[in-house]
Amino acid sequence: MVNDANGPKLDRLRKGIINIFKTEGLFITIEINLDETDFLDVSLNLTSNKYFPFRKPNNEPSYINVNSNHPETIIRDLPQMINKRLSDLSCNQEEFDKAKNMYEKALRNSGFKSNLHYEKQQRTRKNRNRKITWFNPPFNKNVRTNIGKIFIKLIKKHFPKHHKLHKIFNSNTIKLSYSCTTNMKNIIKQHNAKLLKKETEEEVKLCNCKNKENCPLNGKCQIKNIVYKASVTSDEDQKLYYGTSEGEFKSRFNNHTKSFRNRRYINDTELSKHVWYLKDNNIDFHIDWEIAIPTAPYKCGTRRCDLCLTEKIIIIRSDPLILLNKRTELISKCRHRNKFKIGKLK
Repeated sequence: MVNDANGPKLDRLRKGIINIFKTEGLFITIEINLDETDFLDVSLNLTSNKYFPFRKPNNEPSYINVNSNHPETIIRDLPQMINKRLSDLSCNQEEFDKAKNMYEKALRNSGFKSNLHYEKQQRTRKNRNRKITWFNPPFNKNVRTNIGKIFIKLIKKHFPKHHKLHKIFNSNTIKLSYSCTTNMKNIIKQHNAKLLKKETEEEVKLCNCKNKENCPLNGKCQIKNIVYKASVTSDEDQKLYYGTSEGEFKSRFNNHTKSFRNRRYINDTELSKHVWYLKDNNIDFHIDWEIAIPTAPYKCGTRRCDLCLTEKIIIIRSDPLILLNKRTELISKCRHRNKFKIGKLK
């Protein structure tokens, strides 16, 4: 907040800040001479130093039903979480009471019977942070098996106290938290999007090879968002390699062939290592390319990447004796989300 500044001076400051953001390729809007403003779900009054919950007009809250297919901890703790959030957004009990009626009504419509009450913010003592590894299996009421209980038993069985890795893998450092499965709305939305995508793909040219007989993917070398399989057949044996292609497969294929021609790219993939091993030992081989599974691309803001997860599932289910992919690929981070980072934006 700027004090003791007239209108023209504030306007010059506003334009200067906008220009600074523009030089970095960013855009910002600034309003001046405001006494009260809204930021996300809180209103801030600069004259009275008060703050209170804010919602856009005609935007009433709605919550999951008490009988919905969600983990019990989420359903049990939902009213308390809402109560805490409203208390944090309210500067006093008076502002809390003004806003709570809307949220209590939404909770009652969802089957909850709890009443909201103002809680003063208390400073909690910071405890030492323990390094915890979380296991997040999907939750569904149709599953009768207690996955969490069985998982903890496996940890205690395979990493007893006398085990050298017990300090890393024990019930205090490995915790379980269920994740929610996709709701029916998103399932229908994904299904409709898949059908529409098939219609558009039929109109798109899937191959740009001059000689269609030499197309590496049987006339579909321009296809995107797939997990592909490369079968390396030699006089010794047959090996399989799985990879992902978010862009056009032909670009990925050209990168593979580049690593087959130039020895300096031998360590690019496990497939190139195996090809150079066969070349160095004068073993004849042939590579067949095919689509393992078509998937969906990574979307900014989502918590998972279908491309990476599908590839890892295929690697887990494959025979390790003929698989070229290493097991360390299962713990690798998704590289498709990197392009959405601010540092990558131009």
